[in-house]
Amino acid sequence: MEEIAAAADYSRRSLYRYFKSRDEICLMILVEDLRRRWERQRAALAAAGTGLAKIVAWGESLFAFSRENPQSLQLQIYWDYRGIDPERISRDVFREFEAINIELADGLRDLFGQGVADGSLRADLQIDRCISQYLYSLRSVINRALSSGYSFRTFDPEDYVRHYLDLFARAIRSAEEANHAR
Repeated sequence: MEEIAAAADYSRRSLYRYFKSRDEICLMILVEDLRRRWERQRAALAAAGTGLAKIVAWGESLFAFSRENPQSLQLQIYWDYRGIDPERISRDVFREFEAINIELADGLRDLFGQGVADGSLRADLQIDRCISQYLYSLRSVINRALSSGYSFRTFDPEDYVRHYLDLFARAIRSAEEANHAR
C-alpha cells in the first residue's frame, strides 16, 4: 500500500479512505482489464463463423490481450490460486467483479452452445465443465508461453499457444467437423 500511495502521490492513510484493502485495488484493476478484454474478444468473435471457430478466436484474443497486458494475466492467476476474500473487498467492487465474470462466463457458454447447435462441437460436452477447464488451462498455457523465467525448453509463444488451441479444438469438435477439416 505504501508503494501504491507513493505512486499515486497520496498517503497510505488517504488510500484507505477510498479503498478497503490492497486486494480491493487489485480487484478493481482486474475488473477494468476484464471489461477491456471482453470488448476486444467480442470484436474478434464477429469475424469467426462456427461455434468452434469462435472458441478458438476467443482463446487467440485472450493470448493477444495477455501479451499486451501481462499484468492482467498475472492478476487473474493471482486470484485463481489465492482466492478472493469478500471481507477484504467492498460490496460494490465485489458486485462489479461478479457481474463481469458472469458476463464472460455467459458469453463463453453461448459460444459452446452455438457450437453444439451448429454441429461444430460434440453434442455430449458438459459445457460448464469444458468452460472451466478451458479457462484455467488456457491461462496456464499463456502464462508459460509468456514467461521469461527458467524452463528446460524455450518455445515460440504464438506456436505454443496455437498448439494448445489446436489440441483443445480437436478434443471438443464433432465427428462431422473433424471429417470436414480433413
